[in-house]
Amino acid sequence: MTVQRREFLSELGVFAAAGAMGPVMRAFAAVADDAAHPLDAYWAAHLSAVAEKVRVHAKTATDGFWFITDLHVTANCRQSGKALVALTSLTPLRKTFCGGDIPGAFGERFESDKAAVDFAVDAFHSFWRDPIERAGQRLYMAKGNHDFTIKHDAETSAGYTYSAEAARAIVMGSKGCAEAVTNDADPTACYYYVDQEAAKIRYIVADTSDSIDATRSWWAVAYGMGLTQLNWLASRALATLPADWGAVVIHHIPLTGCVGYEDERCLFAPFRELLEAYQNRGRTTISGTTYDFTAARGRILLDLTGHYHAERQTFQNGILHVTEPCDAAYEDYILGSMPWCGELPRKKRGMVSEQTFDAVQLDVVRDLVYFTRVGGGQDRTIHLSASTITEGMTYRFDASLLDGPLTWGCYDADRIAHTPNPKNRYNPFISYFNEYATIAADGTLTAKKAGEVMVVAMDARLNKEIFPVRIARRA
Repeated sequence: MTVQRREFLSELGVFAAAGAMGPVMRAFAAVADDAAHPLDAYWAAHLSAVAEKVRVHAKTATDGFWFITDLHVTANCRQSGKALVALTSLTPLRKTFCGGDIPGAFGERFESDKAAVDFAVDAFHSFWRDPIERAGQRLYMAKGNHDFTIKHDAETSAGYTYSAEAARAIVMGSKGCAEAVTNDADPTACYYYVDQEAAKIRYIVADTSDSIDATRSWWAVAYGMGLTQLNWLASRALATLPADWGAVVIHHIPLTGCVGYEDERCLFAPFRELLEAYQNRGRTTISGTTYDFTAARGRILLDLTGHYHAERQTFQNGILHVTEPCDAAYEDYILGSMPWCGELPRKKRGMVSEQTFDAVQLDVVRDLVYFTRVGGGQDRTIHLSASTITEGMTYRFDASLLDGPLTWGCYDADRIAHTPNPKNRYNPFISYFNEYATIAADGTLTAKKAGEVMVVAMDARLNKEIFPVRIARRA
């Protein structure tokens, strides 16, 4: 049975029920008490296995970090922050990036909509930011479209939204963000970069909802990126990337179709075109300003996002786009991620599948990025560069990083179709296409016409090795 988001919130009864008990301070006290409890014992074996894989990858990986997104704390089982604390002592990874969306969607169970947002912020600090930082990690945040705004309920337009200045204080309030390079001339900037000099990697965090729509009170954080941010990202974050460095770009809303909707492909075209111009040593013009990256010598390794609560990946015009599933206990991550990871486990309290986040490790020498799953789901290894195959030709792939019998699939990298789901308007059915190539059961790809393709090999445990492919026109 498909569970509606609001129905599942009620069923789970995590923070929402606490907010209904009385004054919001009572809920704050409950949060503080629960946050002090140790990680439940059933996590121990799972975290030990995750840590072993992370340590193995660390032998060849240039750098790595934890990525967690879409916490939606009123629908979260609250174990992931504790898991991150435990993993800090078990692995060499010392950075956590949060992809945003801290509050839940609706505030109707609280005494006021403002109290609902206040509660989410307090819970985030108690369960994630503070313990992660005490454990010795640096936490870096990207602002989501729900940060920091809440709608009273699904039927009305009432709600509450923090000011842009207040939102910035929270997003940039971690120790990691306080040390980052940002735009000092922009008092509401939630975009920045952090350099790892030893690894020669720059982490660029963008803000895909960088303004407030004052004409409405509900979900008043507006999608989009203004010129102030875009110009700074182009001239400071990208143009100054040192030679032979890699860049990981992190933000909340995907920039393109296949990982998101075509609407975002249009809305975020300027930023996507900046990244593509840099990657392909070209030029692009934004509102009359031309950015010339023909002499660029760095490389964009990965564009990493959240927002759709789903596990997807695509490769377009030289950029690998990956979106991650939600950590919150929503069910939409199951349907939204199919079919390229099997059926993900239901987020059931009392099992490790109650949470979902990843270790992300960059093996630049071997041209790989490892995604090691913590909680519900499986691991992915994605090749960072595309293989080129001429249309009309065949090529047999070898997924040497996987064991045992494999299931092969492929899909066009530039489009998916969404069909409405009558049971859940937020969770449509998704169809993929094979216009550019098809693949046989033995991993042999037949290139049909020019375009970009993703090839997926999946083993019996549903772990995946993924290959971007460029189908070139026949001369």
